[in-house]
This record gives sequence, C-alpha cells and structure tokens, in this order.
Amino acid sequence: MVLSPTKRYLIELFHKHKLTYEQVGKYSGIPAERIKAIKKGETPTDEETTRLKQLSFSLSELLQKDTGETMD
Repeated sequence: MVLSPTKRYLIELFHKHKLTYEQVGKYSGIPAERIKAIKKGETPTDEETTRLKQLSFSLSELLQKDTGETMD
C-alpha cells in the first residue's frame, strides 16, 4: 500500500512532531475538522496539500537544525 504525499505529511506532523489536529490547523491555516477529514481519506485540494507540505518541511528543517536529525 502506497501512501499519498499528503497522508505522509500528516503522519509526520502527528507522530514525529507530536502535533494535535488543532495545532496543525493553526499552523497551516486549514480548519481542524478538514484535517481530520483528509486524514480519514478525503481528497485534499492542491492548496491544502501545499500548505501541509510547507508546514511539514519547515518543521523538519527546524528539527534538523536543533538536533542534527535528518528526514527519513
């Protein structure tokens, strides 16, 4: 089973960065209810995918600078 890029971004935000739906919504500008729907399988818009990607990459860069850890 292959995960969509958006699902991978969400999994990384929730598990690696330990964020909640509300925090992801606040940082990305997407309502928390919409994030829950995307995680359950609804198709995200291009804008939502872009926002989640940018958030995921920016937090990974911060983590890398803080700890020296790189993305898998």
